[in-house]
Amino acid sequence: MSSPEPSAALVATPRSHPRWPGILSLAFGLLTVAGLVTGLVLVVNDDYPAATSAAWIAAGAGAFAALLALVAMIGGYGRSWAISGLALGIVANPPVLTRALDAIGGWWS
Repeated sequence: MSSPEPSAALVATPRSHPRWPGILSLAFGLLTVAGLVTGLVLVVNDDYPAATSAAWIAAGAGAFAALLALVAMIGGYGRSWAISGLALGIVANPPVLTRALDAIGGWWS
């Protein structure tokens, strides 16, 4: 006697992890890049208060992108998106970029 096949209502379908933390990390990474570029354009045009605000927005967005990327990578929530967001959030972050360019300039002087 064979066992009956389970009905479709009784079979559990595997649920995939949500991807929104990784995608949100990438969005904040792109916001970091946009804030950095905006700040640089404003500095060239001698609008220093607005450039400072853009730099603060870029720094905050980069920190938030890195935090979301870590959560997404640990939890498996859109890891490839999170890796991209982490890279953008760190590389385009104004304080990190300033220190990195200062270190590179120190090697050549």
